[in-house]
Amino acid sequence: MQIVTFHELEPKDDFMLLMDQAFWMPVSPSKMQELINLDIRLRNGPVGFCAVEDDRLTGFVGVMDIPTKTVSGGEELVGGIWCVATNPLFARRGICKTLMDRAHQYFKERGYPFSFLFTLRTIIAYNIYLKMDYVEVERLNQYPKVYKVFGAGRVGKRIGGKLNHKKIYDIYLGFVENKTGFVVRQKDFLRMFTARKRFDEKKSFQTKNGYALLSEFRNVLKIQELVGLNQKTYDMLLEQVEAFTPDGVIDRMVTDEILMDVYRRRGYKIQMGDDGVFMVKKLEKVELEEIYGDAFHIGMLDSF
Repeated sequence: MQIVTFHELEPKDDFMLLMDQAFWMPVSPSKMQELINLDIRLRNGPVGFCAVEDDRLTGFVGVMDIPTKTVSGGEELVGGIWCVATNPLFARRGICKTLMDRAHQYFKERGYPFSFLFTLRTIIAYNIYLKMDYVEVERLNQYPKVYKVFGAGRVGKRIGGKLNHKKIYDIYLGFVENKTGFVVRQKDFLRMFTARKRFDEKKSFQTKNGYALLSEFRNVLKIQELVGLNQKTYDMLLEQVEAFTPDGVIDRMVTDEILMDVYRRRGYKIQMGDDGVFMVKKLEKVELEEIYGDAFHIGMLDSF
């Protein structure tokens, strides 16, 4: 078995099939290159490590170089693991562990203090990660989820027109001013997240002091990011979201207490915790609190 970076993998045709086998989301080589070019977390690194045997791609572990904000206000690069996949014809041969070890080696060579990943408690990989010394970031995994069902057949018209990317970036900076962690975003983050289909730009909108990035699935609006600089703005944003949602609204990751209070007042149902979890592995003898204090933050769009 040979280990190569994604850039060294040639041809890349097998990658498209592997992503479909693992996640039901095929990505063509040309589309993958477009996403790499748009994402600062990928464009300057190896993208991932590939296991190759007899000219076949047998496994992949993606790696990201992610800038984070420390408690001192500076930046700290950390590692991110994404799209861990093994060709089912080559399962149970230690490919995943070999690739994960290579990813951790890469992070250590770069001096990163942590490796982060997202996964589900219900899949086999969760226990594999535990054996690799990953632990849950408990506080973040307890962010509440909220939802509200509306009558069928609602028809509304959203406000605003084309999103002002610069204005939204400025609003976001105001929102995370006193937060640490995964709050360092590239200025064109909307363009990058749009290309990754993390939200629907046509269904999203902004106001003077806030914005709502939305997607829709089977007549339910999914809030991917709702940011307001005050309570009044949150009320205005939700009033508009509710005005044009077909059947219901779901926000699976409420990170702001002010927004949570608004949801409660507007009658949203609340669920604490989720099957999806955010995990961390220490690569150096340092604790999360030492670098990020008690204001560590990550939003739904920042998951990888």
